[in-house]
Amino acid sequence: MKERHPGDPRSDLVTDHRHWKELLWNCWQSERDLYYLLHGLRCGGAELILTQRGYRLVPGDWNQTEWDKDIRHRLNPFKDKLVTIFKLTRVGKITNEKLPEGVFTEKQVELWRE
Repeated sequence: MKERHPGDPRSDLVTDHRHWKELLWNCWQSERDLYYLLHGLRCGGAELILTQRGYRLVPGDWNQTEWDKDIRHRLNPFKDKLVTIFKLTRVGKITNEKLPEGVFTEKQVELWRE
């Protein structure tokens, strides 16, 4: 049975619900470990703020001391992936579409997959 993306667990936090929905979708499609971590943060009330340059993850309902010590420590190994997912989410959603065959060279396809 195919796993199903469960969506934003805190749809009651309406100010950033749409952003979380898209962010979690993109993580589900490409980075499952990061998805589970962000899903847990959102369950605890973390918020996303859309800025002119991208997204900013903030503690929301989390205790600031706990956030600073524990959450940032857990996110640190995912820093580069998180930045990539934030950039991707800012422009759209990952789909199941595949690249058309014969249009791109093998090297271009490998660069796309990285």
